[in-house]
Amino acid sequence: MKEKFTSNIRKLRKEFNVSQPQLAKEIGYGKSVISSWEIGSQIPSAKAIIILSRYFQVSADYVLQVTDDNTMLHRADDFFADLTIFNKRLKEMRTSKNLSQDQLAQKTNLTQTSINHWENGKCQPNANAIVALARYFGVTTDYLLGETD
Repeated sequence: MKEKFTSNIRKLRKEFNVSQPQLAKEIGYGKSVISSWEIGSQIPSAKAIIILSRYFQVSADYVLQVTDDNTMLHRADDFFADLTIFNKRLKEMRTSKNLSQDQLAQKTNLTQTSINHWENGKCQPNANAIVALARYFGVTTDYLLGETD
């Protein structure tokens, strides 16, 4: 079920008339990172996806091309991404389905170690993992990331 990451980052950047160096400076990443996200050679982390969706005022689902709905959302004044809600929601959804971390890993083609680290806040998932988990649980990436209730 592993998918090649694609995003709307370049499209959004062009719509906002923002250069790669400008975007990089405003959201705290290097220009080469922005470029690598746009060409698909690097996959943004959960934190980066939240920051991008807040910056461009769209849902994480739209940034990740999970939906074509680009309804503009209120732009956040703070781009800080707190992933504690993600950690908690992932564990709650997994346990509500009576799944062990290993069972969830098998069903989503992820690793048990990764799921354990995400639930315990030791690291953050990348875009592919977020999409896989959201699809498995039947929720939006925005819900999973704690951007919506």
